[in-house]
Amino acid sequence: MALNLFEDKGCPLERQRFTWKELVQPPISKLDDDAFTRVRVILMNGIEIEAIRFSHGCARMNR
Repeated sequence: MALNLFEDKGCPLERQRFTWKELVQPPISKLDDDAFTRVRVILMNGIEIEAIRFSHGCARMNR
């Protein structure tokens, strides 16, 4: 199933679940947060990117 941007109109604003302010979280501070928090953020970003790459690879190999 491919995404066709010309045919798909998206979801109206009234039906969307989150606002932009709810999706964006405040950034971490280098001075106020400890090193463990920064390491967790870096590792979770890596895990998320790897999961996306894996799903894209599976989608390409299995129609």
